Amino acid sequence: MYFEIHPIIVHFPIAFITLAYIFQIITIIIPKKVPKNLNLWVLIPAAISTLPAVISGQNSKKNLENICLEAQHTLKNHELFANITTWSILLLSLIWIYITLKGQANIRVQELFFAFLSLIFISTIITGLLGGQLTHLWKV
Repeated sequence: MYFEIHPIIVHFPIAFITLAYIFQIITIIIPKKVPKNLNLWVLIPAAISTLPAVISGQNSKKNLENICLEAQHTLKNHELFANITTWSILLLSLIWIYITLKGQANIRVQELFFAFLSLIFISTIITGLLGGQLTHLWKV
């Protein structure tokens, strides 16, 4: 019996990245009300949780047999955006840890961090939408 774990695991990075995005919005709007380094407490699990999601996705792909061309195209795009999301959040997390340790997380840096996190959030949404198409439209 084969149990597919990828659809379960992918919800963790989606939730963590979304939460990091929301926390960063709050940090910029009302910085005095947000606990120091709040985003790191969400960003690190977000980055780490992308790894099992990508690995389980690669394992799921191995189990696919003949799928239609449209589904193959959707799968390629899903993989592309999943990789963009994974590598971006890992890199941003490492940079953010470094900036935090150096004590250089001023408001301008917070705004720049928000810009990059926005792009990662958009990539996450696209990845999820394509994954939803694979599951619900193409029954992959």
